[in-house]
Amino acid sequence: MPIKEVITQIIKEIIGEIPKQHEIKFLNDPKLGDYASNIAFILSQSENKTPLEIAQELRPKLASYAIFKEVNVASPGFINFVLSREFLLKNLAEAKKDNYGKNDLGRGQRVLVEYISANPTGPLNVVQARAGAFGNALVNLLKFVNYDVNSEYYINDKGTQIDILYNSLLARIHTLQGKPTPIPENGYPGEYLLNIAQKIIDNNIPEDNWRNFLLDEIISWQKKSLLEMGVKFDNFVQESWYYKLHPIILEKLQPYTYYQNGALWFKSKEFGDTEDRVLITANGRPTYFLTDVSYHYDKFNRGYDLLINIWGPDHHGYIPRMKGALQALGFDPNRLIIIIAQQVSLLRNKEKITMSKRAGEYITLDEVLDEIGPDALKFFLLMRRASQHLEFDLSLAQKTSQENPVYYVQYAYTRINSILRNAQEKQLLLDENPDLNLLTTSYEETLIKLILHFPDIILESALHFEPHHLVYYLLNLANAFHKYYETIRVLDENKSLANARLYLCQIIRQVIKTALTILGISTPERM
Repeated sequence: MPIKEVITQIIKEIIGEIPKQHEIKFLNDPKLGDYASNIAFILSQSENKTPLEIAQELRPKLASYAIFKEVNVASPGFINFVLSREFLLKNLAEAKKDNYGKNDLGRGQRVLVEYISANPTGPLNVVQARAGAFGNALVNLLKFVNYDVNSEYYINDKGTQIDILYNSLLARIHTLQGKPTPIPENGYPGEYLLNIAQKIIDNNIPEDNWRNFLLDEIISWQKKSLLEMGVKFDNFVQESWYYKLHPIILEKLQPYTYYQNGALWFKSKEFGDTEDRVLITANGRPTYFLTDVSYHYDKFNRGYDLLINIWGPDHHGYIPRMKGALQALGFDPNRLIIIIAQQVSLLRNKEKITMSKRAGEYITLDEVLDEIGPDALKFFLLMRRASQHLEFDLSLAQKTSQENPVYYVQYAYTRINSILRNAQEKQLLLDENPDLNLLTTSYEETLIKLILHFPDIILESALHFEPHHLVYYLLNLANAFHKYYETIRVLDENKSLANARLYLCQIIRQVIKTALTILGISTPERM
């Protein structure tokens, strides 16, 4: 059980029901303790006492539990806990299990995570790669806590942007055929369209198949880029598939629709939107919104308990209308969770790289993968909460030194592998039940506490759909291990002590591997 849950349960035994606002935080400063509770502040709101008074009353009751070495009160009313050595060593032995950190948070619920879903108007770029790294890690994380998860990519193969893309291709084809044609206003001038146009001419593709050929080429590129990045999907679906559901959706939404100026509108203001939204335009064309509602209707009808969509930064205003339409269709809108992934600024030597598909001046995902590889790319893209703007410098991501955070973490893993190989060469037999009481240094205590914090990190990350917590946990664990390695002799001449330290190293290696695997990052045996 995560330590935060253990402490919460103890507090519950003392005070009864725990308020929702209660928080237990892991303390990075050992001088303060290991964990801290804000329970006294919450109780003071309903009792005629200060948080400090309540904390002082609770302290001796909490201190009676063997799990704690010390329970201290810090002004203005925090309760700080120091875990007992007996508790630490007992739980360290449990951490050796293969399923360490797993929990049953999901209880087998079916979840569909849809992410990236980029318009097939060109090669993928780093902004879209952020959703890829985040979505891939989130899927892995939710599976780890027992959700039944599928991943899906929605291909927008219809609509205005595709029409503009096709007209841009036609301009390229006509120009290559000796009939110079300007690219349409707001069109796509990228070189990739010139290459596709040349392929069409060279292979004598019939004109009635040009549009399909164009989309197939770009979608194929995008899928190949995703595989190179190590991002895999269970399903690829296309916008055009859901046009057949339009009549069903319009019939079900009929009580919430009306005609105005020749267009059919959905009364989305009744569901908290800022204005009503068009479903069918005055010229009879279905809007993207109608097809998206049809798509989400199909998602729920496939039996998913929860839908998670990872959308780009320009989609905030789209959330109320989508949730409103689902509510009008009879679904619980709370079963749709929207996560907005903010913009990425890509730098090289601290100089910002301009990215614009329309202008034809942008760096593709493939170019970044060639330059820094998938591990560095995913790690850097996961270093911030999805809702925060993110930037990273390619020159830093290329470094094979401890300045590079992903290298720093992977190097900790390979260092442990090296230690274990050395132990094998010295014919030091690993004891499955070493004397853990021999682990007495402050470095070892820090590592043990970080290891036992891992289940808390998993639970917190999964509860809030925030895999970035794992990134910072790994950096802290790697930092603590590197300090340990550079200060303490693991393969001590005392074989019992060496075995205890090897046991500790094995657990650290396992935790690093588990966390990196969830993040979709490799664990090289050597570097």
